[in-house]
Amino acid sequence: MADKQEETLEETLSRQAREMAGEAIDPETLHLLKRNILDAYAGICASLRDTAMIGTFDRMTSLATDREGITVWGVGRKAHPSEAVFMNTILGRRSDLVNTYMSPTGMGGCHPSDNISLILSLADWLGRTGTDVLADTWLAYRLSCMFANHYDPERDNYDHDAQALFFTPLVIGFMMGLSAHQLTESQRIAGMLGLTINQAAVGDVTDWKHCTFASCAMRGLTSVLMARAGFTGPGGIYEGEAGIDRFLTHSPSLMDPPPDLASITFKRWPALVFCQTPIDAAVDISGRVGDHSRIEKVEVHVYDKAIREAAIPSSWHPASRAARTHSLPYCVAAALVRGTIEYEFFNDDFVETEKAVIDMLPMIKVVEDGEMTQAFPKGAPCRIVVTLKDGSVLECCRSYPRGDSSDPLEDGEIEEKVLKYLTDLTGRDTAKTLIGRIWGMEKERTLDWLVDPLKQKVTTKD
Repeated sequence: MADKQEETLEETLSRQAREMAGEAIDPETLHLLKRNILDAYAGICASLRDTAMIGTFDRMTSLATDREGITVWGVGRKAHPSEAVFMNTILGRRSDLVNTYMSPTGMGGCHPSDNISLILSLADWLGRTGTDVLADTWLAYRLSCMFANHYDPERDNYDHDAQALFFTPLVIGFMMGLSAHQLTESQRIAGMLGLTINQAAVGDVTDWKHCTFASCAMRGLTSVLMARAGFTGPGGIYEGEAGIDRFLTHSPSLMDPPPDLASITFKRWPALVFCQTPIDAAVDISGRVGDHSRIEKVEVHVYDKAIREAAIPSSWHPASRAARTHSLPYCVAAALVRGTIEYEFFNDDFVETEKAVIDMLPMIKVVEDGEMTQAFPKGAPCRIVVTLKDGSVLECCRSYPRGDSSDPLEDGEIEEKVLKYLTDLTGRDTAKTLIGRIWGMEKERTLDWLVDPLKQKVTTKD
């Protein structure tokens, strides 16, 4: 009798994803998921302030409408599902109010909240319930963090979102009712659609940096549609002779250790996660400086990862919104000058009018602190030393940012974040009602009330 053929990793993942999706959610995890949905929804609403991006969406959707497709947020026009998912998922990232998971073993990282824009787009299209969305979110969050524990794409010059090309078909496929066999084929097909290289994050950072997860989600949906139609891909897509594991640094097991979703960091500020602690420290010092013109020089001490991600040479000359949100010196300068950070601070017109921020950039020096490098990723420390023109010195040191699991945002603070951006779309009273319904999402039979505010046509600049 022939030996039973060993299960491939993609087959194992297909089986386990279906098992995971069927597990009961305990009350503590349910509350955690609702916090994440609220937080991600705030980021989506904030992104709708980007009228230039919405204008691009409008032009894109006008090229080929699709009456059976998915509505593109901010435009109010339907597009082919894959294209609509791409555009809507950009809005999950554009504001940079995405949360962050860092592998405790020093592997990769991800933004689990990216999944919410994907899930809401599909849930609206497929007619899923609030209970369905909670289950979809739980599956997506666990898979995205599992893949971050297993892979470190940036080490091999791929974008950290490269791994999303493989878990998004599992999430989407589950939502669309694919069989285990079809889920397996969707991963295999996705693997043949190309890994996301890291060019968007090096040199002059462009706005494509906000599109990297979206491009994976778009290809993930394409692979699911192809698998459902009967297309098949090559086996061994992960562990085969020319599989993904030959290109991406990976740990011995994708299943171990299990991800701790409670360790996810929520952002207080609309900027890169590695800029959060420096912004906190700069805001603290700004309140003590008063007049920013008194500042002579600024020294920022951080860990190596923060420098590699946010203090590269082009960080002192950021030329796009994404470059500014990913620039540690720019974020520190803006916080010192304005005493806070707002979404609009990263726009082109802000840079043109607030010359003091750009003028401060040459005064800022970023240096690695060896002890801080050792403390990461359990901590995300930063120490800022500001020397004033009169010779006096002001200093602030933090071990982690506000929003870290060691200093988490309260439920009320997350609600206020939603109110800040959703009120633009619905008014404050309606926004408060919507927030209450998210806390009771398992009771909701439809999701029109949640996605309709996003479907409004946003007025764009000519």
